[in-house]
Amino acid sequence: MDTKTGLLAKVSKRRLMIIPPLLIGVAAIVLAPMIKSKPQKMVVAERVTQVRTMRVPSLAVVPHAVGYGTVKPLRTWEAVAEVAGQVVWISDDLKNGRTIKTGAEMLRIEDVNYRLALAQINAQLNAAIVKDKVTETNLKIAQKDLKILQSDYKRKKDLLAKGAVSKASAEASQRQMLNGQTQVQNQKNAVELNSVERQVLVAQKESAELDLKRTHMIAPFDVRITDVKIGEAQYANKGQLLFAADGIQIAEVEAQFPMGMLRPLMIGQESKSLSSVLDLHAKVRLNTSSLNVSWTARIDRVSGVIDPQTQSLGVVVSIFRPTSQAQPGKRPPLYRNTFVEVELRSNPLANQIVVPLSTIRKGKVYVVDGDDRLVIKAVDVAFSQGGYAVLKSGVQAGDQIVTSDMVSAIQGMLLAPTQDDQIKNRMIVEATGEEPRL
Repeated sequence: MDTKTGLLAKVSKRRLMIIPPLLIGVAAIVLAPMIKSKPQKMVVAERVTQVRTMRVPSLAVVPHAVGYGTVKPLRTWEAVAEVAGQVVWISDDLKNGRTIKTGAEMLRIEDVNYRLALAQINAQLNAAIVKDKVTETNLKIAQKDLKILQSDYKRKKDLLAKGAVSKASAEASQRQMLNGQTQVQNQKNAVELNSVERQVLVAQKESAELDLKRTHMIAPFDVRITDVKIGEAQYANKGQLLFAADGIQIAEVEAQFPMGMLRPLMIGQESKSLSSVLDLHAKVRLNTSSLNVSWTARIDRVSGVIDPQTQSLGVVVSIFRPTSQAQPGKRPPLYRNTFVEVELRSNPLANQIVVPLSTIRKGKVYVVDGDDRLVIKAVDVAFSQGGYAVLKSGVQAGDQIVTSDMVSAIQGMLLAPTQDDQIKNRMIVEATGEEPRL
């Protein structure tokens, strides 16, 4: 009995020991909100995006187009033998690569036979002259005899009417007069025949003189020898090619240009047809690993057809006296088949709004306003070339546009602009052809 009472007393004591912690926990829960301090507000700074920018310039744009082609001479000379014979002399300058002046003798063919032929014709002409003189003298004599015979016949005819002479005598006088007329006519025919024969001899003489002249090969214009096919003492047949040469006064290049590339060049021209290409300015360039040389050229003509595969148009430009402009080691002469670049330029288009082509993103340009915030503007492109574009509308000169790439562009976002002079200067050089003024 005592043991049971003691166990109950211990259990009751343990239960009472749990109550104080529970009361403390409840009090903490009730009082905690009352003594808790208010949280401090967090201030979040606006994100600033670093970008490169440039001020939009107003430029005098010079549209240009670049094509490529090979050089060829405007004139060539294929020296063909017009007479046959042995080559008896060749100029020391008749060698590949040598330059020959107009009128210089290049080659000579044996002319003995042609001189003999000319001498023979001259002798025949002299004989014809003598024959003409004899015939004219005989004609005068025959005409005088005819007058005498005509007078005698008239006299006898009158006497016959009076019965003073016989009819047979009058008829005999008439026959003599008719024979005299025949002699006069024969002499006149001989004079005309001699004249025709003399004309034939004159033509033969001119032909012989021409053949004699053809034994001397004379340069018809300034040339550069390109191919020699005969040597001294060799026999040249009529029609045989002796040597070939290129004219050096004018060189031509037919460069190919895509049709779309030429369109901007016609904007500033009065005529919009292909003939307006002739009013453009041209420059020919030779670019090698060690040389960058240019020549001023003139647009001569436009090719008659458009290449159906490439849709390109051939434009032929001429370079005057490229050989005289040559400088050893600095400016080489323009030889046949030299591959060159041809640049066409139009007259400047003043006051054009120009931006780098890379700054146009799906027809829009990113503009930085006065508060350094992004404004996205749609633009209308007039034309583009290379790395620049000319705008009709959308931005104005002096506007600040973004030149760098942006991962995400949100209207009104805050920007930190840095001037991008490099891309602007490169654009100015390409659009105007001149270095920017600092």
